Amino acid sequence: MTLLVIANRFGLDVVLGAFVAGVILRRYLPPEEETLLALKVEGVAFGIFVPIFFVVSGANLDIASIVQNPLRLLVFFVLLLLVRGLPQFFIYRRAIADPIQRGRFALLVATALPIIVAVTTVETRAGLMRPDNAAALVGAGALSVLVFPLLASALPQRAKP
Repeated sequence: MTLLVIANRFGLDVVLGAFVAGVILRRYLPPEEETLLALKVEGVAFGIFVPIFFVVSGANLDIASIVQNPLRLLVFFVLLLLVRGLPQFFIYRRAIADPIQRGRFALLVATALPIIVAVTTVETRAGLMRPDNAAALVGAGALSVLVFPLLASALPQRAKP
């Protein structure tokens, strides 16, 4: 809590303060207590705070701007595939020799919602991102989580030689 207050006091993002608190805890917590604390923190974080964050983010999504300019969402959607998925297809060509399996992997890697929601929320609140761009990015992220896994599962199964 102290690091969150310090981050806020100096005009830094509270997410940074929370991150630093986690780093400090990890560094100075005895190993036998580390696992127990991690389980408790993850239980509270993923059970309470993360769902609330996504509910609030979804409630604040500017659907009207997406409807007014759906092309922006589609451009961001394609860019997610090109920027996140396509490089993985080539980077992992030796580790995943089968191009169909590598394509499946690349599609799954291209999915992005949590980081987009977090970054657009922070940047919009800081006045560094326009709300209509943030809405289109979040919409593209949501679409990627829906479409890319469906496409990955639709790829034919190929038996390994």
